[in-house]
Amino acid sequence: MSCLLSKLCSIKSTVQLRKLSVPANTLLARRAFNQPNRNLKRFQSQSNSLLGPSLFCISVCTGSVILASVIQYERLRVNVKQINAYEFYRNSIYRKNENIISKLRNNFNKLEPSEKVFGTIFLLNAIVFLAWQVPKWQHIMIKYFMTDALARKIPVSSLLLSAFSHSSPLHFSFNMYALLTFCKGVIQPWGEMGPEEFTAMYISGCVVSSLASIIFRRSFKFQGNSLGASGAILSVVGYFSLSNPDQKLGIIFLPNIQFDAIHGLFGIISLDIMGLLMKWQMFDHAAHLGGTLFGIFWYKYMSTYVWGNRRYIVNNWIKLKKIIQD
Repeated sequence: MSCLLSKLCSIKSTVQLRKLSVPANTLLARRAFNQPNRNLKRFQSQSNSLLGPSLFCISVCTGSVILASVIQYERLRVNVKQINAYEFYRNSIYRKNENIISKLRNNFNKLEPSEKVFGTIFLLNAIVFLAWQVPKWQHIMIKYFMTDALARKIPVSSLLLSAFSHSSPLHFSFNMYALLTFCKGVIQPWGEMGPEEFTAMYISGCVVSSLASIIFRRSFKFQGNSLGASGAILSVVGYFSLSNPDQKLGIIFLPNIQFDAIHGLFGIISLDIMGLLMKWQMFDHAAHLGGTLFGIFWYKYMSTYVWGNRRYIVNNWIKLKKIIQD
């Protein structure tokens, strides 16, 4: 495990667009960032309304739990069906004549749940990262795949999409490594979470951390744009640290230094609180703290009182299916 990786490697940092500029001779140069004012002028104007982002955050959190509950029910319902001898023989024949797509699907199905979840999130982040490299798309990427707290009108979808957006290859690589490290520790069979619950928590962590960032930066008039997955990843870190408090963790670049997960969690929270009090702007400490606290909240309350009582959601889904079928 590599704790604090997200913090040390700026997994989600508040940055001015000019700081995202890269030399034109680099392989993944992003030329549009060399003239940030032209791209952002029309969006930047103080707005006092947080109603839209707040409602979007609540809707995404609620919707992710409902959708995850239904998906888990349908997955388990299909898995308990018995396969007779004819179906087994037919499937074995299809396997011999399967095409490349079928082989990829079968190999994907053989992965552990944590590997499937990580692979899906990794693919989405990789697609967004590659989209940043297309110059003609960058005005769209800046508007929808970054959060600007001082924008006249914040596209609410940016609260979610910005958590799948990365500013550099190093930013992307460290983020994904941290996600892979910790999601294995919380998803079955090593952890307690099913893949659906993890996905619901991760997506909710995306929007909660983005909203926390917007509220703080708007309150103190901090300019700049925020992007990255650290808010969601730190929600996973928060959950992992409470569910495995005695697990020994370390820092990737300092392998000889180890500490308990719960101590690492206290360190992360303390650093972010200090960053907010001192108004440091190197990292998006509000997003970090929001994501971490949300992971703790999920472990303490959501996992038991909401996800633990999802039978009400499933029962209503079954009733709805019967109405549709009739």
